[in-house]
Amino acid sequence: MDNPQKNTIIIVTSLIAVIIAALVMAGRLSNINSIEELVPQFMGLKFNTALGLALIGATLFLTQLPHLKYTKLAFVTLSLITAGLGVIVASQYLFHFNSGIDELFVKDVFADAGNNAYPGRMAVNTTCCIFSFGITFIFFATNNNFLHRAGQYILHIITSIATISMIGHLYGLSVLYRLNYINSMSVPTTTLFLCLSIAASLLHPQYGFATLFTGNKVGNLMARRLFLPLVFIIIIPGIFKIEGDDHFFSPELRIYLFTVLILSIIGITANWLNNIDEQRLNTNNEVLALNTSLEKRAEQRSLALLKTVAKLEASEKKYRLLIEHASDAIYVLDVQGNFMEVNASMCKMTGYTRDELLELRIERLIAPDELITDPIDYNAVSMDRSIIKERRFKKKDGLIFHMEVNMKKFAEDKVLVIARDITNRKVMEAELKEAELKFRTLADKSMVGVYIVQKGRYIYVNPRFAEIFGYSQREITDADSVDIIISDDFKAISLEHVRSRMMGEVDSVHYEVRGRCKDGSLNWVELYGNRVDIAGEPTIIGSAIDITKRKKAEEELRLSEQKYKLLFDSNPLPMWMIAKDDLSIIAVNAAAVRIYGYTVEEFLKMSIKDIRLVDDWDKLVVSYAEHEPALGHMGAFKHRKKDGTIINVQIIAEEIVFEGKQVRLSLANDITAKIKSEELLQKSEANLQTILNTTDTAYALFDKDLNALEFNQMAVRFVREQYNHNPQKGDKLKDYFPPERFPQFMQFTKMVLSGNDISYEVDYPQPNGIIYWYYVRLFPIIDNNKNILGLMMALYDITGRKNAENSLKIAYQRIHDQINSIKNMAWKQSHYIRSPLANLKGLAILLKEDPANEETLDYILVELDRLDAVIVEMERDAADQQDNSD
Repeated sequence: MDNPQKNTIIIVTSLIAVIIAALVMAGRLSNINSIEELVPQFMGLKFNTALGLALIGATLFLTQLPHLKYTKLAFVTLSLITAGLGVIVASQYLFHFNSGIDELFVKDVFADAGNNAYPGRMAVNTTCCIFSFGITFIFFATNNNFLHRAGQYILHIITSIATISMIGHLYGLSVLYRLNYINSMSVPTTTLFLCLSIAASLLHPQYGFATLFTGNKVGNLMARRLFLPLVFIIIIPGIFKIEGDDHFFSPELRIYLFTVLILSIIGITANWLNNIDEQRLNTNNEVLALNTSLEKRAEQRSLALLKTVAKLEASEKKYRLLIEHASDAIYVLDVQGNFMEVNASMCKMTGYTRDELLELRIERLIAPDELITDPIDYNAVSMDRSIIKERRFKKKDGLIFHMEVNMKKFAEDKVLVIARDITNRKVMEAELKEAELKFRTLADKSMVGVYIVQKGRYIYVNPRFAEIFGYSQREITDADSVDIIISDDFKAISLEHVRSRMMGEVDSVHYEVRGRCKDGSLNWVELYGNRVDIAGEPTIIGSAIDITKRKKAEEELRLSEQKYKLLFDSNPLPMWMIAKDDLSIIAVNAAAVRIYGYTVEEFLKMSIKDIRLVDDWDKLVVSYAEHEPALGHMGAFKHRKKDGTIINVQIIAEEIVFEGKQVRLSLANDITAKIKSEELLQKSEANLQTILNTTDTAYALFDKDLNALEFNQMAVRFVREQYNHNPQKGDKLKDYFPPERFPQFMQFTKMVLSGNDISYEVDYPQPNGIIYWYYVRLFPIIDNNKNILGLMMALYDITGRKNAENSLKIAYQRIHDQINSIKNMAWKQSHYIRSPLANLKGLAILLKEDPANEETLDYILVELDRLDAVIVEMERDAADQQDNSD
């Protein structure tokens, strides 16, 4: 779509194709009889064929709407869809498969199942034409002329295929419209392809055979004139043959009609050529008549011109005489800038001879840079008014000089120029401008205020003078007195200085006053003034400098020096200044004297090397020699006091300029005690690590989020054995802590992070059935500000103690059982033994009353047997109890 040609044929052809294809698709989809009757010849088209023709027509129509926003995007999209449709159908033919696209939208009810193995599928040559159209439109969408030319020839191929197919249908030659005898392209399809391909070729008529029909030469006219008649010559016999096959025309009638058609075409063409020849003869006659008339007019004009020439020759003699004796340069140019006439003054000014100038153009004499900035515009010169301007000319020897030129056109092709040498005037003007520029640069652009005073008031002030006091120049020069810009406390002094100079008592003064600005604010001004006479009038010419910032800086410097002296002298840490060139000490404070033991006088005679160790001298010299040293915290160094004591100091340094010298200001902080403390802390930490790693208690340190910070070897061993995890610093405890125990542990953690100590016992069953017991203690880690930073966990293996406690419980149970057994035995002794004994006591009393009573004696024997049996049973029970206790 790179600037396609707009053409009515394209619009009409594309719209017809789209409408017919749309009607066919609508008829196939809706089975509406009225639509089928509307285009009955086209209802035999396959649905996909109609779809392809609709896409081609729509794409072609879009080429006529280049001004719309998304036209190109729509054009490319439709082109790709068209080419894609052709590729899919062609692939089915090539690879012998059915993708389902043939009857995707509608079932082909017109297909002949016996002759068409694939209902709804387009013919091969139809498929090729649709694919070719898609490729052509894609080529046209680019900006490549080669692809445009290739697309044009593809369209010619489509036209050839459609033409051959049409001839085949007209003359019944199936070989012309059936591709490889597979299937054929129908007459409606052929017709639409033929029209669309011809219309599309008009998009780029400069390529291919379209050039034969689009030019304005005789051959192009002949091609356009004979194209349709030749088409009829091909079509009409075919129609005769078709109708003849239906016995509508006899052979003799067909020959007669064909002969009439040929003769008609010959007659029409001959008549058209005769009209062209007649027009040519009429045009020749008109040209001859015009030429005769012009010859007569030219003869008349020649006679009048001869008379005019005679008058001009007389006038020209006077004109040349005037020009030759003129002091100004006079010359005549044509509209191309060529010299036509020059006078002697022009030759004298430029250094060229007359003949040399007549061979040159005026641009040769003008300075080249001026031609760039101000070229000669001959169209601006008219006969009504003259143009006066200054130009820089270049002489024959290359010297540049200035001329004022007056140009006026006195004929259609001639320009009269009168030039005057103004080089001297330009030099004077340049000198005057330079002097004026110097004065204005000095006064108006000066950073110093400039003023002129006459009769007690300002007659001139420059912008800077007015700016210092916040007034405009006009406001100051309109003031009645010079004290308008002086503060009240300095007015008397200022007016006295003005009076003394005006009276001639002094020639010049230089003083500082406090000024008063327009807004009432005060500033400081340094005034210089000299007395001069201008036109006999005493005048003061002077300058003013705003020194407010300088005064403020001086005050700030004074305060800064006081602060510096206070900071330097009162600093509790040693400070000194060392000259960078010779490393001499040029100033020290009281702290340095107190700590190092030297007096101020001794320090000022020393070098910084005198308090540094000899081994550090080389590095010290290199450090002071660096142009851009890394200042700030320089690091820790060893210094030697006056008594020989070596101390460790932390040096902070900064380079300054002191009294015009490059100086390094250094501050020394004694860190000897700090280093010793750090060494003790390191030893203490090493001892603590040794204790922690040799104890049998596991210690672990966690932050508030239970991230591991520190742990000893026993803690590592515990985590590996119980959690199967190799602990690392930064581990999250929840990642490997037993999930079933973690909620309770989190409750303990909250209590600990609230400031409480927690202790509890926990068991860890082992795979072999053994239970390990641990005593766990959790306590918070609190800093000096009583902020809780985390928690410490201590685990102590109490498995042995728990086993001992369990053994004690078992022994206690056994003792308890023994006691119960003894209680039972005692009960038996008190119960079973007591009864026989009581009986024996009673029988003994009876026997005592009657020793010979045998019955009583028998009872005694029975009770003795009972007592014996009880004793035997008790002995047995005691034996059983002993066995149980064993």
